Amino acid sequence: MNFTKENPMETKDEVALRSIFPGKYLDYVDITQYKGNHLPHWENESVIYHVSFRLADSIPEFLVRKWINERNSIIDIANHENRLLTQEEIRRLQFLYSDNVEKYLDAGYGSCLLRDEAVAQIVKNSLEYYNCQQYLLHAWCIMPNHVHTVYEPLENTPQRTILSGWKSSTAHAINKLLNRKGQLWQVDSYNHIIRTVAEYYNQMHYVWNNPRHIPEAQKWRWSILMQEQ
Repeated sequence: MNFTKENPMETKDEVALRSIFPGKYLDYVDITQYKGNHLPHWENESVIYHVSFRLADSIPEFLVRKWINERNSIIDIANHENRLLTQEEIRRLQFLYSDNVEKYLDAGYGSCLLRDEAVAQIVKNSLEYYNCQQYLLHAWCIMPNHVHTVYEPLENTPQRTILSGWKSSTAHAINKLLNRKGQLWQVDSYNHIIRTVAEYYNQMHYVWNNPRHIPEAQKWRWSILMQEQ
């Protein structure tokens, strides 16, 4: 997929990036919003997503409840007023998720089952299984307690179908490997539509550089950029 529209606000560097990184300017009219367990999610055809999902025990439960209550209050107000979320409310919801959650994820809270090489391999295999069939992976990174992906759905495959497939198949295989039962992944995930070339560049490099936060960063091998495949 290539950028086909000129953007007068692009810098020279962004114009150069447009010839390197695939993607598309977002048609906001076509965005579909649907309700997650705790977060609203967005979907659009022919766009690139940054989606991350985490282990169920990766954040203390009392903090999860606190953030959920604040998020719910924002969503409830909009529902009560029978309107869509404002841009400011959307930004606040994204802040509550990304800034607060990422801090704890990077701190390595919980069981961190993905540190196990065999477990990480299961996730890697699942991410790559339908690559170039249902979706095109642009980047991915498996961290000790969460996973980042940048991908582009293909053949009108809904992104939520892709994500649920990853989580379901890996949960079954990992629970079997570790002889464990119960929930593996948190129900909700972080879902972000990439809107510009510059944002695409930043998101790709964020995913690639995410392992720098962990002690074993120098030897961590569970991340890849599209150009390396």
